[in-house]
Amino acid sequence: MSKIGGMQRVGIDLLKQLEAHPEVDVETVILRSERENDYFGFVPFLFRAFTTARSMMKRGEVDAVLFSAMPSAVLASILAGTSRNARVPLAAISHGHDVIADSGAYQWLVAKVFARLDAMLPVSRATGQQCVQRGLPADRLFVTPNGIEPDRFGDSFPGLSTNRQDRRKVLADAFPGLAAKFGPDDLLLCSVGRQVKRKGNEWFVRNVMPLLNSNVHLVMGGKGPESDAIGQAITDTGLGARIHSLGLVAEEKLASLYSGGDLFVMPNIPVDGDMEGFGVVMLEAGLCGMPSIASRIEGIEDVITDSVNGHCAEALDAKGFADIINLYAEAPGSLDKMSKTARSHTIATFAWSTVCAQIVTTLKTVIHRKRETGE
Repeated sequence: MSKIGGMQRVGIDLLKQLEAHPEVDVETVILRSERENDYFGFVPFLFRAFTTARSMMKRGEVDAVLFSAMPSAVLASILAGTSRNARVPLAAISHGHDVIADSGAYQWLVAKVFARLDAMLPVSRATGQQCVQRGLPADRLFVTPNGIEPDRFGDSFPGLSTNRQDRRKVLADAFPGLAAKFGPDDLLLCSVGRQVKRKGNEWFVRNVMPLLNSNVHLVMGGKGPESDAIGQAITDTGLGARIHSLGLVAEEKLASLYSGGDLFVMPNIPVDGDMEGFGVVMLEAGLCGMPSIASRIEGIEDVITDSVNGHCAEALDAKGFADIINLYAEAPGSLDKMSKTARSHTIATFAWSTVCAQIVTTLKTVIHRKRETGE
């Protein structure tokens, strides 16, 4: 797709890694569209994917079929017979919301798909638990994190610096006038992403920001259904001088925002019928040397290693968030070491080359199992 979100970017980056892997030969069917929700284009895409996979399995030209998300994995229910006869396993990646989407018909279909898949690769333990609760056999579960390209930002990455003055200059160059609103001793929090309820931005503004030291500022990038509610929260708290909304941030400026601030905040809250399957945005921040302060909830727990690339506080615990942030507001130099470890940990743990190798190992396992048992 031309306009891609987090799940689409993950699929594209994974495809690049699989194509470059020395043990993998990939045949792909991709949905390309100018529209964000191209339901009419999705139907011919599914038909093309179905006919391609079925034909290749029948001709013995494929060892495994991997669906990049649950919407395309619906094909498993009609490819199961061919898969069984050809002894070619069907595997899928699940991202969280694509499993728990609140629709009776969709949940019925999810259960049917789980009964046909030979392997499910959820991006987090929390997503995996949701799969098992919906009928996926535990022995078909292979938790596999999302990844990130170390050169994700290419030439737009300004380089890693733990010098506060250098970081603020990066911010000022990308967002003229913004850095002038902060003093040299101020702590800058950043938030980027689609502003939906589960992200907890309104809750953070109303409940955490009033507890923070006066030298703590928040810069928010993104728009969404909660934007008006967040704006009202800023007005109600009277903290407009310390909360700065950027709206949608251009792709070429993202790295400068991550590299120019101090802490990334992801204060997710529990929302019925929704979940944070992983949180790729924290990998982007970590890649730029920005540790995260995030809720200990759902897939986020698989991203944050305490004191290495950030900290977790209990969801909806305003004092817990405030206590962590205020410690750094009083001693901002203590962030220098974690800024370096956030980047090194992100690359060592979540580089796509590492994640791709894990996926290939999983596929080899299920290929062997399918050929041995035929199940």
